Amino acid sequence: MREGDLIKQTLEGLKKILDSHGAFPLIQHGGFVLEDPYFHFNDPATEKEIADLENFFKVKFPNDYKEFLRLHNGIDIIDGIEILSTNDVIKYNEAQDLPEKCILIGYHFDGRYVIDTNRYSNGLDYMFFLDSIDSFEEAENLGSNFEIWFDRLLSSNGVKYWEINRDVKGYYENI
Repeated sequence: MREGDLIKQTLEGLKKILDSHGAFPLIQHGGFVLEDPYFHFNDPATEKEIADLENFFKVKFPNDYKEFLRLHNGIDIIDGIEILSTNDVIKYNEAQDLPEKCILIGYHFDGRYVIDTNRYSNGLDYMFFLDSIDSFEEAENLGSNFEIWFDRLLSSNGVKYWEINRDVKGYYENI
């Protein structure tokens, strides 16, 4: 599978579920269902918008993230998770205190998603999560690329899956 193929499959699958069922049922801990989660897909970004974004930050963005932008120039999902449009990436990064070539690309309720483009050339682990007040030194390395992170996020119904205690004995702490 090529980098960028999984994001296409994930988004197509999500839209197919929304089209056929009118909703994406989100099962939460304890069997509760989140009623009517919100999904808004922006129109695709143009190649010029993507190139302008890379030129603005003087970086090369990961191919899977660029493929996402080609499909949807931003998305709001699950009542609180947002992947920013190219214009909003520029706008919201002005107020960030991130290391060079680390770019805010989205929000998760009170947290932030950041791509470290310095790490992109080293493989898959360039996605980071920071709480709203954390500095980058306190960021959680998600050990993932963009498309695997997004697929896992949807698979976990929008839960911060990287924070879940994998120890079965500690399961109840996650609820």
